[in-house]
Amino acid sequence: MVFLTQTFNLHPASPATRDQFAEYAEKTLVPGWASTGGRLKGAFFSTEEWFYQVTHVTAFADLATFDSARRSIGQGSEFAELRATQEALAPRSGTRLLEDLGPVAGESLDAGIAKAVDEPAGEYVFAILEVRPGRMADFTQLLAMGAAQLPILASWRDVVGDPHRVVDLWRGNPAQSPYTRADPGMEAAFFGPLREVAPRERIMRLFPMPYSPLA
Repeated sequence: MVFLTQTFNLHPASPATRDQFAEYAEKTLVPGWASTGGRLKGAFFSTEEWFYQVTHVTAFADLATFDSARRSIGQGSEFAELRATQEALAPRSGTRLLEDLGPVAGESLDAGIAKAVDEPAGEYVFAILEVRPGRMADFTQLLAMGAAQLPILASWRDVVGDPHRVVDLWRGNPAQSPYTRADPGMEAAFFGPLREVAPRERIMRLFPMPYSPLA
């Protein structure tokens, strides 16, 4: 399975524009991708990089399905109207194509979606890590050891792009807490080995859009 991540920088960046985008996405953008085989897994807004930046994560069965969808979305008058509305609300946008890294089971994301129906999290995070060159196998092994004990719903890497970049999707925001002294046990068991292979990490807070399967 591959995942298309789309980011939309709303303009003007205001609550009213966010409402307009939500209505457009729910009625037009999401069904448009669904008609080509894409399935929305998450839709969020954040203020980390751009005030009211919206991010969509859409899953496709494989690269062939995505390529077919990409070709379809570029044809027909209904898709031309879709692009025009999108560009009016978000003139600056970007895309990345990701794939499962491996240790986090693909079913974890769907399980998180099912859980959100009865227990909405209200907040998620992207943990964006920079893995040292040549250490991806070590990072993958660490992730495999800890994933079952952590609220990680997905772990992805670029299909094409930065070979050292990993994006983990977490339920909630485990990184948000008051300052406390480092726990020697946690440092030895988790952070020490992790920072040896992935010394840099950025946390991006995500809040669900009204139509997001991850609520």
